[in-house]
Amino acid sequence: MNITGFESFLTQQTSITSKTKAVKSRVAKASKVERDLKVDLDDVLKDDQLTYDLLLRVQNEMNEQRGNYQNAVRKYYEYLNGKKFPQLRHFK
Repeated sequence: MNITGFESFLTQQTSITSKTKAVKSRVAKASKVERDLKVDLDDVLKDDQLTYDLLLRVQNEMNEQRGNYQNAVRKYYEYLNGKKFPQLRHFK
């Protein structure tokens, strides 16, 4: 994961009001997904089907309750691909 580029991308987002706390939190959550699920987000998020599969894994294997980990993965997807990933129910 390109942490420096991701932090810069998040800092530029107008929807993020608490720049320091929110940016660090999303970076930490994305890093935890990589570590816990043993994936490289740079590789996985280049492919939409792999991204979908990863988001399902996050939901199921990380006991995702509030969507925070998925949000971090989705933001990293947006950083890498320049577009938002669709909601899971709209993907297939």
